[in-house]
This record gives sequence, C-alpha cells and structure tokens, in this order.
Amino acid sequence: MYNKQIWRTESGRTLIYALDARTKLAVMLTMAVLAILIDSAATLFILLILTLLLHFWAQMPAAKWRLLSLLILFGIWGSMASQALFYNQEPRTVVACLLPAGIPVFGQLSGGLYIYREGLEHGAVQALRTSIMSALGLLVCWTTNTNQLLKGFLAWRMPYELAFMLITGLRFLPVIAEETATVLTAQRLRGFEPLKTLSVRHFLQSAMQTLFPILARTVRRAATLALSVQSRGFGRGSPCLADAAWPVRQKIAVYFLLAGTVAAMIAKLMYLLQYNGLLYVAGWRVLYDVMKVWL
Repeated sequence: MYNKQIWRTESGRTLIYALDARTKLAVMLTMAVLAILIDSAATLFILLILTLLLHFWAQMPAAKWRLLSLLILFGIWGSMASQALFYNQEPRTVVACLLPAGIPVFGQLSGGLYIYREGLEHGAVQALRTSIMSALGLLVCWTTNTNQLLKGFLAWRMPYELAFMLITGLRFLPVIAEETATVLTAQRLRGFEPLKTLSVRHFLQSAMQTLFPILARTVRRAATLALSVQSRGFGRGSPCLADAAWPVRQKIAVYFLLAGTVAAMIAKLMYLLQYNGLLYVAGWRVLYDVMKVWL
C-alpha cells in the first residue's frame, strides 16, 4: 500500500531534526564536493556509510529506509551494469563474454558484448557518488521543514524568488508521488495490467496511458498554485522573515568542515600536479602515497 507520508517531513526528537537548516545544507554541499573530488572507492564507501549512519541517528521509519535502499541498490546496479558493458577507455580487462564477435549479425555488428573489470570499478565509483548525494538530499528533505529551508536560503542572501522556487519544487515531490499513486490505483481498478505482455508496443502504450493523466493532474495543481501566489501579490515586495541566529557551535563545526574540504581540494590538486609531472615536492612523498590510496 502506498504511504503518502514517505516523501513528507516528519517531526523528530533526535539531534538531526534539531540542527539548523543552514548546518544541514552546508554539510550536504561539502559532502557533495567531497564525493565529486574523491576517486577512491574505499573512501566513497566510508562516506556512504557515514551518511547512512546519519539516517540511523535520525531514527528514520522503516518505509523511508525501504525507499532509500531501493534508490541506492537500483542506482548501483544500473551504473555498474552500464559501465561494465559500455566502458570504452584503455586499458580494459574482459572478465566475461556475453555475445562473441563471431556470432552472425548481432555479434558482427556490435563487435561482441563483454563485461570489463575496469568498467565495473568505474561504475561502482559513480554509483557511490550518486548514492551519497541522494542519501544526503533525502536526509535534509525528511528532517527539515520547508519553512526552515526558506529562512536558511534567505539568511544566505539568496533572492527570494529563487528560494521560493526551490522550496516549491521540494513541496511538489510528495504531490507528484500522490498523483502517481492515484492514477495507478484508478487504472488498476479498470483492469489495467502494464506488465501483461512484454511487447514494446504494449509497453509504450501503457506508459502513455499512465504519464498523460499524471502530467495533466500535476499541471492543474501547478496552475492553481500559480493563481494563488499571484493573487497574494508575490514579487511585489520583499517579505519580512525573522532571521534566526545560527548556533555558534554549529557554525564552528561547519567552518571546520569547510576547512577540511578546502584542504582535501588542495591535496587533490597537489597530487594531480605531481601525477602529471608539473610539480613534485620531495618532502610530500608519504603524503602522495596516502592521497593515491584515499583520494
């Protein structure tokens, strides 16, 4: 049964819920930078475990854990499968052959279909990066009220129109999920069976029958929201929202996290300069070895 609360923010008593919205956003941004910066699968796996521990600390309900697990598992499977089959960089090592090149027609046209070890490794790294960002984004959305996010954006001097647009997009996620569940339920009551046959024509027809009602209902809701916002004079004056003070301890912790991120960026730059033969510092030999393994 579809759970309408799975996309919504819930109140909690743990420290994660009590953190300032700016603290959560800063942690999410710095972790996203680190996920892009780091190429080591081991380090990315550690970051993913830390992110999941934050979800555990926040005491997420079982329904949200199931959703998060599905997103991570499907993301890892899709990324690793696609990269393993279509990895085109050199060198690459074949670990399995799915379609030999000598088979008539398909084998000759495709040149063979193989699974490459380097593709699996590259896909795992990309999947870990995506999983870290997705888990952090869901953590912020599930533990932070949209009003707090709006105040956090405005405290960072973000234009009100842009901040409002971002918050509206977040609020529309559960709306789209509810509309999808409503359309699918209505179609099942009418005898709709999208997986009855595996033909491409039936699949496309089923997709159109599902997507168009969802799109129509979502556009109708968006039009209603636009009229409501316009009738209240949106954009005709800057709103007055109280700028809550950022807790000092949280601000100091964020500054340390930012400093660590900048240090990691400098270390990565120094390693790339050494790797390409542009700059080598003899005293950093041990540091280069550490960066090769963990960055």
